[in-house]
Formats: sequence, C-alpha cells, structure tokens
Amino acid sequence: MWLQVQVAGDMLLDVLPLLQSSGAKLLFDHCNRPDTAKGLEQPGFQALLKLGRNGRSAVKLSGYAKFSTETHPFADVRPFVDALFDAFGTDNCIWGSDWPFLRAQSRVDYGPLFSLFEDLIQRPDDQNRILWDNPKRLFNF
Repeated sequence: MWLQVQVAGDMLLDVLPLLQSSGAKLLFDHCNRPDTAKGLEQPGFQALLKLGRNGRSAVKLSGYAKFSTETHPFADVRPFVDALFDAFGTDNCIWGSDWPFLRAQSRVDYGPLFSLFEDLIQRPDDQNRILWDNPKRLFNF
C-alpha cells in the first residue's frame, strides 16, 4: 500500500512518526513543497532526504509553481530537485505535471513543464525510468 503525502515546509516533521510507523510505502508529492528561501538545510527537507535514502519512499518531482518564489522556469527549485534526485536515486523518483493546475496563481502549461523536466533530468535513460519504468514498477501498472 502507498500513502501519498503532501506537506509544506517543515510540516513533515509533525507527521513523520506516524508515517514511519504506518508500514506503508511513502510517496511525497510536489517535492515536499520546501520553503526555497530556507535552503536545502531546512529540517523538513533534510528529513525527506533521509527518507529517500531508506528505499521505502518515493518522491514526485512536480508542483514547482506551488513552492517556487519565481516564475517559470522556477530556477530556485533546481537545487531541491538535484538533492532529491541524489537522495532518492533514479529508481524512486517519478514525474507529475500537476494537471489540471487547480488554484494556480497564473497560467501553467503542460509543454513547458515537460521541457523543464528534460532540463532538470538530462540523461535520456534517467528520464525514461522516471517517466515510464518507475511508475510501472512502483504501482504495478
């Protein structure tokens, strides 16, 4: 069973004991919505990276508009995506477009988001695993 979690900033710390004791595999949505102004060392993000290294969790590389303080191409999210990719590894990352972009502050288009994914994850083999192989394997498609 998978438990999909969407929290923001350091909120992960409040629910972490419950999540860890649940026994469920954990999928963190929207890169865990870190506070980009607080950098990579913020406690909630560090806790997520630690979960990524344990192999029982996966992360959805999505929702940049929900936590970036910049407009597309959301340059301030790159260090977070890189850190997540390093911690979770190629096999425990998936991508999501966030379509239909509910409550977006401005227009969000699928095409530019996909192009941004290709820029963030540049190796075609990694792209294929994140887009196709991992969802198929993780969710038994």
